[in-house]
Amino acid sequence: MSTGQIIQLVLQGLVFVAWAGLMFRTLFLLRARAADQTGAGLPGPGSFLTQAGHWLRSDEDRAERKTLGFMTFVLIAMTLSTAFLGAPTAG
Repeated sequence: MSTGQIIQLVLQGLVFVAWAGLMFRTLFLLRARAADQTGAGLPGPGSFLTQAGHWLRSDEDRAERKTLGFMTFVLIAMTLSTAFLGAPTAG
């Protein structure tokens, strides 16, 4: 494995870890909001979908939506560049 491939793999791993952290944070936020709304410890899928719709439309979550969307785009772009352009080779 060349140095370029290692760098590309490490960068893609770091982007994935950041993306996964943002995604889990968002999912836990939606679950907490659904639990607060219903009063149930484990709210059902309907409550979750209601909160997801609110998250997608609310102004207070706009920055998080933009960040998550940007990280998703970067992750997809990195994956597609590796798949279609091939991994970088040395020399």
